[in-house]
Amino acid sequence: MKLLARLRQIAMVGGVETFGVAVGGIAGLLIVNVLPKDQYAAYTFLVACITLILGVTDLGLAHCCLPVVGQRTNEIPWVVGACQQVFRKRWLLLGLGLAIVAPYWFITSREHGWGGGGYLLASAFMIVIVLLTLREHFASTVLLILGHISTLNRIGFSSHFVRIAFVGAVLLLPMTSWSVAGIVAATAAASLVSVVLYRNEFRSREIVNSRLEGDDARRVDAQVIQIAKPLVLPAIFYQVQGVITVFLVSMFGTSSMVAEVGAFGRLAMVLIVVDRVTNILLFPVIARAPEGERLRRMLLQGHLVYLFLMALVLLTSIYLPQYWILLLGEKYRSMEPLVWMVFLASILQNASGFAFRTMTVRGVTAGQTYSIPVTLLTQVAYLAIVGVSDLRSVLGFAIATSVANFVYQYSLLILRGRKM
Repeated sequence: MKLLARLRQIAMVGGVETFGVAVGGIAGLLIVNVLPKDQYAAYTFLVACITLILGVTDLGLAHCCLPVVGQRTNEIPWVVGACQQVFRKRWLLLGLGLAIVAPYWFITSREHGWGGGGYLLASAFMIVIVLLTLREHFASTVLLILGHISTLNRIGFSSHFVRIAFVGAVLLLPMTSWSVAGIVAATAAASLVSVVLYRNEFRSREIVNSRLEGDDARRVDAQVIQIAKPLVLPAIFYQVQGVITVFLVSMFGTSSMVAEVGAFGRLAMVLIVVDRVTNILLFPVIARAPEGERLRRMLLQGHLVYLFLMALVLLTSIYLPQYWILLLGEKYRSMEPLVWMVFLASILQNASGFAFRTMTVRGVTAGQTYSIPVTLLTQVAYLAIVGVSDLRSVLGFAIATSVANFVYQYSLLILRGRKM
């Protein structure tokens, strides 16, 4: 009976997440197909800026909530208070994220000639999205730990519908210099709807703000520092790595290459389904499980299934690339031979993150700093031998980086897993 209940839960969450990714994918593919390449390049760049700002507010903190809460998941004041204690530090880091990204935004925007009222408005909406997303992350983390999975699914449905409705409305209008601002505004509107729904849900469930004081606050702070300290440098480094291909082509390539990298990123969205299901169902279980043989068996089975599913997706990109290109439109037809490279890089990177999160939910964060020189040496060697001159070489750079991350994270997991 437990197995059937677990399978029903996986099916429900997987179905909702598949729907969410499908809706998000449809919206993204509509944007790819309708927006001219120059405007899509600007949009891709702004999305990379949002990702980088949110990444800097993290610095390992996002991995602290589950291990800090521990097994006290039924104590609502404790869950809320512990999560607030973590997210308060993320808000403090927001200024650092803006200080890092602002010069990058200014220099790159000037270099590619992105400007005007529409682009500046889109950039302003970018800041709004960051502010709303932090609130979303806090609320969803609390509800996830408390086990309100159906609520997260329902709010996710609403958010996806709002975004695709706004995107559709913008794309039905004639394309102008303000179209990118409308697309970014659609994401901001979806985030606003999520925040309002989360707030209503907290009110209906009588989940109120609970600030930790005294010994509890100091104990949580000490645990957060212990978990996050080994992750600070890797977090900074890998936030940059997360947008490294966009960064490379925005600084050294053409606007057309920026658009192509962004368009290819849409294809890899299918991989998000597996990641979201594991985030909601698997990692909270791993975080609470007692050490021993059962935990190690759970980890082994989870990783084998994950890698098998990823391998299936990779096979479709090798043998059926023409069908993936259909999703992007005819203006990207010349990129068909490169589809497998996009999926290979994304699969290896996602698998690295899967191994990384497996360790962090158990509070095992030691050794992550050494992944930086491993990755940097790989990247320097690639740039020295191959260089970055076209889209194929950029994707090769992404694969080389992903291979280094994959090998390091799984080696560390195998080493640390023996002690779990």
